[in-house]
Amino acid sequence: MSKLYEKIRSVEEFHNIFKIGNADEMKLIDEKDYTLRYNLIKEENEEYLEACKNGDMTEIADALGDQLYIIFGTILKHGLQHKIEEVYDEIHRSNMSKLDEKGLPIFREDGKILKSNLYFKPEIKKILDK
Repeated sequence: MSKLYEKIRSVEEFHNIFKIGNADEMKLIDEKDYTLRYNLIKEENEEYLEACKNGDMTEIADALGDQLYIIFGTILKHGLQHKIEEVYDEIHRSNMSKLDEKGLPIFREDGKILKSNLYFKPEIKKILDK
């Protein structure tokens, strides 16, 4: 069992004890659930931003840890716990294809990494369809 899957399983335990519910198979969730998940992530993003502005490393770590916890819970709500590691690996593979012919990144003025002509989209559907 991977370290990532172990962390997701710990959130699964939390969900089970608190009667939040998890999906065993991939599924879409209803508007109430996806709105809640979105708002929880947004709230933690705001806490992260505030902690950064205040230079508070403890609160930064707390916000990032909470974001992971919520994301892992969202993965469970969608039943993606058995696919997410492979999805992540495919996204990483795709992101690495953003390097140009010389193996260098291309940056936008604000620091965002842009796609080179070597970029390819991640094949997520292929993973989900397995």
